[in-house]
Amino acid sequence: MSGTTNHGALTHLAGELAWTIAEHRTATDAIATTRHLLDADEGRRELLGLTECCERAVFWDNMLHGVAVTTFDAAGLGELGAVDTDGHRRKGDYLRSEAVDGWAWVHPRHRWRR
Repeated sequence: MSGTTNHGALTHLAGELAWTIAEHRTATDAIATTRHLLDADEGRRELLGLTECCERAVFWDNMLHGVAVTTFDAAGLGELGAVDTDGHRRKGDYLRSEAVDGWAWVHPRHRWRR
């Protein structure tokens, strides 16, 4: 499976994410943007969620212990902004301090923190 990311059992995750994005954009854009977001959700960066009516993606940078925000569309992700640690050294602290209930979508692995 060279050149692709295998999300295996997370098919439901891709469907849920695409559905949420499609509520704010076209279905075609939702499929492409979902793929870009999930491909970026590995290794150094972890997808936390989407804000501003699915206009911005929020990632946790595991190396710098902070948040990076970017725009995204069917062509891919925009440039990730500078990592903002804002005094947070743990993603749990960040998520508890944010109003994630107001986000358009929160990754299921973090919903329990709400």
